[in-house]
Amino acid sequence: MTPLFHRVWFVLLVAGVVVTLSVAILALRNRETDGATALAVTASSITIWLLGDLGATLATTVSGSTRWVQFLWIGAALTPTAMFVLVVRYTGRTRFLTDWVRTGLVLATGLMIAVVFTHGSHTLLWREVYAAPETPIGIAFDHGPAFYAYTVYAYSLTAAAALLVGQFYARSKTIYRGQAAALAVAILAPWTASTVFVIGMTDFDPSSLAFTVTAAAFAVAILRYRFVDVMPIARETIVDAIEDGVVVLDNQGRIIDANPQAVSLLGVDDSIVGRDASNALPDPVTDRGRADGCDEVTVQDTERNRYLAIDETAITDSDGRPLGSLLIVRDVTEQRRYERELERQNERLDRFASVVSHDLRNPLNVADGYRSILAERYDDPELDEIETSLARMEHIIEDVLTLARHGDVVDDRTYIDLGTLATVAWNGVDTGEATLRIETNDHRISADESRLTQALENLFRNAVEHGSTSPASSTRQDAVEHGGRDVTVTVGTVEGETVGRSGSSATVEPTEAASTQADGFYVADDGVGIPESDRDAILEAGYTTNQDGTGLGLDIVSQIVQAHGWSLAVTESADGGARIEIDYEPDHGPADDEPTERHSQTA
Repeated sequence: MTPLFHRVWFVLLVAGVVVTLSVAILALRNRETDGATALAVTASSITIWLLGDLGATLATTVSGSTRWVQFLWIGAALTPTAMFVLVVRYTGRTRFLTDWVRTGLVLATGLMIAVVFTHGSHTLLWREVYAAPETPIGIAFDHGPAFYAYTVYAYSLTAAAALLVGQFYARSKTIYRGQAAALAVAILAPWTASTVFVIGMTDFDPSSLAFTVTAAAFAVAILRYRFVDVMPIARETIVDAIEDGVVVLDNQGRIIDANPQAVSLLGVDDSIVGRDASNALPDPVTDRGRADGCDEVTVQDTERNRYLAIDETAITDSDGRPLGSLLIVRDVTEQRRYERELERQNERLDRFASVVSHDLRNPLNVADGYRSILAERYDDPELDEIETSLARMEHIIEDVLTLARHGDVVDDRTYIDLGTLATVAWNGVDTGEATLRIETNDHRISADESRLTQALENLFRNAVEHGSTSPASSTRQDAVEHGGRDVTVTVGTVEGETVGRSGSSATVEPTEAASTQADGFYVADDGVGIPESDRDAILEAGYTTNQDGTGLGLDIVSQIVQAHGWSLAVTESADGGARIEIDYEPDHGPADDEPTERHSQTA
């Protein structure tokens, strides 16, 4: 070997040590990234290999060079294993790293290191070590069976790693191709150099020079393609499999990744990867700015406008340094069309409510005026029938307006004393001589006061009109008169009891003082009750067992209950009458500061 060759060899080894050691340190600083630890071990192993070669080059005796080569073999034993693990993690094929494979890799590596350091007691690795001035390290070896066994092992792992990288490169349509190409060079360079030596094409092993190429490839992968910042672990499994579009931008606004869903939703082609987002993406997307948050844009499709929700999130490393941003693209076209149709339906419903309120009430008011005039002139019981019918019509109008204008909307929630609200609602209903019992223990709930009052009024009206133990009435007034004499309506709390929608409660209504913390409340009566077969049907709009009823009262109650996030069950009271039970959702239960005194009164 000429002096010039030795100087070049020495410089390349030093350069390789500096670069691989830097890669190892940088990888350790980013060890939170999956695969970074494997990269650090790989780079460290190569550094040991190069340091051993460097020491052997500087040694002046055969024994000195041999000891440095033994040190080199620590790196040689570790490098194929570490590089294989790195590639497996990089490509997301960690399923290959089973417990058996891990054990095999550790045993093979440890066994090889043991063989190297026990060289003096056997000839498994080298049969003979002799001076060879023509080689860069000044010695040569007559290799034993362990060397060739190791060569098969190392080449097998290297071939498997190269195959995985090649498959990843072929599948990838992103900037990760650059990373994969750099990693492929890092793997194949020393493999090729070692092959040249093993087949006898050269007198010395040029693998160390090839590892300098490996170090350069790692440097390119890190500096050019940010290898340790953004690694495509299981990229195909995660990004390509999700239904939403995904676009990844770097700090310069360049597209470094995009899944097929994003390409389809944005109406662009696969060539957007690697291009500037301002040129590759539709103007409405880029004009929205670069800030965290969700915006909605309209993209012109070939046949129609497409509405897209763009959710942008900043990407940072473990130190908070910005790496780029992530765009999640969702097609909300159908949702927007549904919303517009819903708005149109609400407008039609509001117009209908106005017609009901104005056009129907006017003739009713006229009819009631003439009835009043006739009542002053004549004492005829049929005029009472007319009054009842007109009142029923007014009641129907009120129910229809409630359904049309409020529906399942709950506006402002406040904490309300249930007993007080029940009393107010009771006084707002024509209950005749019926009796109200309050057994709520000063229980308070978070609810819309106006809507809950409506619900209680309908429940009380239903109990009075349908809960009578007397014969069925021919008119609403008769129902009030008969029901009022013998119906007692009770409002109480449900303590830890859950009832199915059409099931029957076997628990007696509470009559003793109890904690104000409750799972819900109920309205019960001691009337004739509701047959179990009818308990689902009575909640449907238009269903009634009273020829003078509207069939809307309990439907309104059900809507108000659902709007609060509660559930409603129809069951039987302890006295055999009807019991309507409302169960709370956890977030809408009683106030935390409820008083504990018992609240019981008779209205």
